Amino acid sequence: MEPINAMGECNIHLVHEKAGNEEVMDWMRTHFDDIFVNELNDWYTDESRQPQKRTYDLFASWFDVETNSTVLDLEEDPVTKE
Repeated sequence: MEPINAMGECNIHLVHEKAGNEEVMDWMRTHFDDIFVNELNDWYTDESRQPQKRTYDLFASWFDVETNSTVLDLEEDPVTKE
C-alpha cells in the first residue's frame, strides 16, 4: 500500500452549509487567499518563495476545487479543531 501522501492526498476545508454550489463558489472567491496561503505553507514555509500577488485566477489555475455536501464521521471520538 502506498503512503497517503503518495496517493495525491489533498486538504479538505469545511465551511458552513450553503444553498448550492454557486453559493460555495461565491464564498470561495471571497476567502480564496486564506486557503491559498494555507496550501502554500504546506509546500514552502519560506514566504519569499511564495507568490506575493495572489489572485483568484491564479488560485483557480493552481488548485482544483471540489464541493461535497456530506461529511460522514465514522469515529466515536468527537471532532476536534487543530
